[in-house]
Amino acid sequence: MDIFCREVKPLAALTIQEIQFWLSIMKEHATLIYWGLPCDQTDLKQAAQQFENVFDDLGKRSCAVQGGEDFSSLVAMSTVAVKNIFAFKRQILQLMVECKICGCSLYPLFFDHVSREALYFLKLLLKIAECDTRYSVDAITNENIFWLRCVADHLNFVRDLLDPSARQLFEQLRSLSDKYDQMGLQARDLGSMLWHFRPTNDLIRFEREVTETTVRLAKYNAAVESWIKECGVVSLVSPMLACHVQRETKHFLSTLELIRETLMKCDETGLCCYDYDT
Repeated sequence: MDIFCREVKPLAALTIQEIQFWLSIMKEHATLIYWGLPCDQTDLKQAAQQFENVFDDLGKRSCAVQGGEDFSSLVAMSTVAVKNIFAFKRQILQLMVECKICGCSLYPLFFDHVSREALYFLKLLLKIAECDTRYSVDAITNENIFWLRCVADHLNFVRDLLDPSARQLFEQLRSLSDKYDQMGLQARDLGSMLWHFRPTNDLIRFEREVTETTVRLAKYNAAVESWIKECGVVSLVSPMLACHVQRETKHFLSTLELIRETLMKCDETGLCCYDYDT
């Protein structure tokens, strides 16, 4: 199932560290949107700048949160801000697919991508009102579907911002995006087959494959980020975008570690207890 499905909920717990990560991601989305919109879209650019300021302020507020009412207040303010930026991103996407914005340097898929991440964050914030925090196989497969699609998008965005002369790097990124597309399709298959079921050895094998591939990707991304910062590759990729992509890749690895820990435990009935590391 996709993040847009009502039943899909993030696996991660609602912690201050998780909130801080996503607040910084939302701020960077606003910055990238501001940079990418054409000059004649003054109202939209101004709105993007306002969102950048809002999430910057929330990020600063989060550093002073001690818990209790402070935490609840931060969640409430963040929820309003994320709902608003989600609507803003979808508004721009609609304008773009209807060809009402010309000269934008960002793809419609970019706005779909960042709105998916905003919705993920919103669903995470809404977990404060939930009582059932058990991890299920549905939550695990949904995390894979969400993140694998995000990573494939990242690879495609960076690849398409390369100068045509960067042929070898272009091919490497295309190969990696194809790999993540295939793993994403496999995650959907597993999500369908294991719906409301329990983990299987096939799921465990798949999680190991995804983790190993993403560990290698994080090292590759670090090299690409370094090349971009040092002007070692000719491209239109900004250092901030390269850093943004790498930060989300590392966060995906944190989610995969949470999945690994979950799969190593038995459920309440004692029916599923797997040695993930063997």
